[in-house]
Amino acid sequence: MNATTPTLWDKSFKMVFGGSGGVGKTTLLQRFMYNEFNPATPLTVGVAFNTCQIERQGRNIGLALWDLGGQERFRFIQSIYMEKSNAAFVAFDMSNLGTIGQVPDWVNMIRQYNDPSIPIVLVGTKMDLVSNEELENIHAIANQLVVDYGLYCYGPTSSLLKLNVDEIIYYMVDLLLYNDYYNNTSQAQA
Repeated sequence: MNATTPTLWDKSFKMVFGGSGGVGKTTLLQRFMYNEFNPATPLTVGVAFNTCQIERQGRNIGLALWDLGGQERFRFIQSIYMEKSNAAFVAFDMSNLGTIGQVPDWVNMIRQYNDPSIPIVLVGTKMDLVSNEELENIHAIANQLVVDYGLYCYGPTSSLLKLNVDEIIYYMVDLLLYNDYYNNTSQAQA
């Protein structure tokens, strides 16, 4: 992965990352983009914007990654940055199940400012802080949210261990590439 801004991409996608404050969105993005883990990452004030280039399926893909501050006081400006997104991730802290209660609000807000069929992935963060005994219950709750809100999938992650960090983002990129190919093929046949 190259965290510099390239001059030419085969395809580019805008992805937003929402969720309560302190759930680990910024840390997950830093791990993905720079392979760095900082346990003292400060809370995002408002919105943070990053770009990177990855190679997927033999194509150069530009990603615009919008990290939305999770505090309620930033909600009034977030709609501006959510618009025209290709995909979204809604995160909750697996070690603080109170944060999963905000997931429906984030899903609804993202859909309100985008095409309601926008692909959304539920991301559980800080899996390394959860005991094996707790995982079954957390997975059951998260998977039920996927069903109830029509999300694409649920992915538990650990930025500390770099567990499923790249995979969850690559999953979304592959899905977007597939959808783009399918839509272009369908239009060509019409």
